Amino acid sequence: MPVVQLRLDQITPRPDQPRRYFGGKALDRLADSIRVHGVIQPLTVHEAEGGYQLVAGERRWRAARTAGLTEVPVRVLKALSDLELKQYSAVENLQREDLNAVDEADAVLDILEAQLGLDRAALTPTLECLKSIRMRDPELSRATAEAQALLEQVERAFQGLGRGAWTSFVSNRLPVLRLPEDLLTAVRGGTLEYTKALTLRSAPEAERGELIEFARQASLSELRQRLRRKKTPELKRAKDPFQDVPKTLTASDWTRLSPTDRDRAQSLLQEAAALLKKSKPGRQR
Repeated sequence: MPVVQLRLDQITPRPDQPRRYFGGKALDRLADSIRVHGVIQPLTVHEAEGGYQLVAGERRWRAARTAGLTEVPVRVLKALSDLELKQYSAVENLQREDLNAVDEADAVLDILEAQLGLDRAALTPTLECLKSIRMRDPELSRATAEAQALLEQVERAFQGLGRGAWTSFVSNRLPVLRLPEDLLTAVRGGTLEYTKALTLRSAPEAERGELIEFARQASLSELRQRLRRKKTPELKRAKDPFQDVPKTLTASDWTRLSPTDRDRAQSLLQEAAALLKKSKPGRQR
């Protein structure tokens, strides 16, 4: 494919570009390099009405603008459908070395959308259903013909991607896309490992900001220990709801009660004792 020069203002990013985060410092470093050496690797664009849509190389395109360039080298694709463009862009994205877990999952799903003919809303539950079928019935002896055909397509797609087993992707990568927005942003920005983000997904929203900052400097085991320490006091308090009764209830308290209140208190204590006796092992029938 020949390389030509295009003005930067002729190129616009595609709205469904797989990569959604472009780090500030890394982008500045690339811009500094481009000022000295220029854009070494050409961008890939698709000829569209009124200009060109960016298919691969948005980071280079942004850095070139920051560096003050007016033109960049490009390879031009022509007459591709939206689905083909989406797949081409996703494949290009997967080849990046600095790909984070969120963008990787998005790119893989974009490719599967194109190859399986399913939209994103249907794709995720379909993959989870297929994984369940494969785990319960490895030989697929009870699977329908439709499920077997889909499984074959998924397995063939993952072989082509070279991303490991598709069942591992469903178990370990798909959950990343369900993270709360603050955790998604941290993973996309490369400031939080996805394994730590998954560990923090059940943390209270009010505490997540502090925990994210801690997680950036801590190991995964240290993060888990901190979360366990936060939960332990609550569990201990919940074990014995009567632990404070001996501290507050003395003989003198009874003398201060009116006869009616004293009878009521005694009745409640007897009722509680009966419930506890009834719940002891060996008492239930």
